[in-house]
Order: sequence, then structure tokens, then C-alpha cells
Amino acid sequence: MKEVYCTYFDHNYLSRATLMIESLRRHDTSPIYVLALSELCETILSDLALPNVEVIPLATLEAAYPELAPLKQERKLIEYYFTLSPFLPHYLFAQTDAERITYIDGDLYFFTSPRPVIETFGAASVAITPHRFSFEYRNHLIFGRFNVAWITYRRTAEGLACVNAYKAECTAWCYDRVEDGKFGDQKYLDAWPERYPSLKIIEQKGFNLAIWNVNNYMMRAKNGVVMIDDDPLVFYHFASTQLLPDGTARVPVPARGGRSMAVLMNNVVRPYEQILEKERRRLAERFPALATAKSDIRYRSRVASGE
Repeated sequence: MKEVYCTYFDHNYLSRATLMIESLRRHDTSPIYVLALSELCETILSDLALPNVEVIPLATLEAAYPELAPLKQERKLIEYYFTLSPFLPHYLFAQTDAERITYIDGDLYFFTSPRPVIETFGAASVAITPHRFSFEYRNHLIFGRFNVAWITYRRTAEGLACVNAYKAECTAWCYDRVEDGKFGDQKYLDAWPERYPSLKIIEQKGFNLAIWNVNNYMMRAKNGVVMIDDDPLVFYHFASTQLLPDGTARVPVPARGGRSMAVLMNNVVRPYEQILEKERRRLAERFPALATAKSDIRYRSRVASGE
């Protein structure tokens, strides 16, 4: 089965996204399509020439979908970015012969291969991951049961119907607020399990580990692998990580003591902060234009919503 990944980000997210791509590349060599959300991002990615990474200029996607023009004018920048979530896989199904397309967020980092989990998808038309909110985040279900950080679509009638319906929904409404059972591009996923019979809910505990669910589990390091209960950590979602003016990175963590917190800090958080700081310096030295970039494209409040 021919598979591809896709993601999108602008120049402000570049250091996080290049780390995501590098970490995924260590385990999976499938093509990655990147929608560059700014001209500077497009220019830098073209210069970096990352192996087996195809850059799609935002203008190319917008030319393919004229309905985006008025949405770009009326929505906040972050809302417009989230509106694009279904448009990118929709475009790739039309432009490539990929049988399965997986959208991934730019602030993930892979610790082990996702392939063993992907193999469990079987003939599923769609695969999504639940937030699995811990007790202290239980009231955040209003923002959606599922997280958009990983969505896999298969080129089947049901998979394509899902992409088409999602695209129509985000075109009609995609705002950074809770309203009438909707929230951004995320809460639409709540209806998918009943709507799409062959959908797969990814239950592996180390898949999309994040601040909003890490307190559900015991963490330990075993033979160089971080274990989440009895599941290996596949990827951590470093949502709302801050890149401070002094060059340091700060990953938000839950208030938790004991052995699990030590494993989280020593094996996940601090190593990521260190490599992110190094990657940010490397890119800033090579591309001075990044010095004037804003620190983040997402609202910090999105961590509370599970994005």
C-alpha cells in the first residue's frame, strides 16, 4: 500500500516541524508533503531540501480551491490555518496515487516507530486518536473527544466521503470558540465513529501522549524505551511549547511527582527542549530572516483545549 504523510506549518513553527520530520524519518521513509503556510517557510524548506519531503506552496492549494479566498479574509489567521486541515489530504488524494494519507501536526516528536500501530489499522477507512483526558482535564471534553494531531484516511468510498464531509464542515464553520457543539476543526471528529463504520480508534497509550493525558499512566524507562504502562511511547505531542526570546524552550508539564514525573522530565521533556533550542539556533544562524518571526502560530490557550 502506497502511504504518505502530510503536515502544514509556517516559518514560526519551523524548528519544531523539522524535528518532527527528522524523528519520523528515523522510523519511516514514506513521503512527507508539507504545505508551507508562508513564503518564508516555503523558501527555507526549499533551501533545506529535506529528503523525500515535497513542499506545496500555500498559493498552490489556494489556487486549487477558490472557496478559500473569502475564508482567508474573514477568519483569524489561526482559524484559517485550521480550516485547511481537510483541504490538504483532499488535495493530495487528487494529485497523488497514495492509497493512505496521514495528516500529522508539526509539534509531534517520534520516539519509536509508528509502523506497528499503523499495521493494526487493517482495512479501516479512517483512524483517529482520542484525547484520553486525565481527571484534571475532564472538563475539556467540550473541545472534542478526539485530537486532530494524527488522522489517517484511506482511499476508499468511506475514507473519501470522510474527507469531503470534513472539508465542507470546515468551510462552513471553523472558529476558535465553542459554539453549537462545534470547536475549530476538532470537534467535528466526535461524530465520525457513528458516521463511518470502518473507522479505527487508536487506543495505543503511547500514541499522542501529551500534557492532557500523561497523568493517566505509569511511565518507566525499559531497555532505552519509554513505556506508557505496557505500551512503548511512539510520539509525544509537545503542544504549546514556548520558544522564549532568550533562546530557551519551555514545554508545559502537569503537576505530578514521583517516578513517572522523573521519567517524563529526564527522557522526554528535557531532551526535547535541548534539541529544540539547538535546532532553533541552527536555523536562525542559517536563515537570519527568522529573527523577526513571531514566537508561535497557535494560541497558548489551545493546550487547555487539547490541541
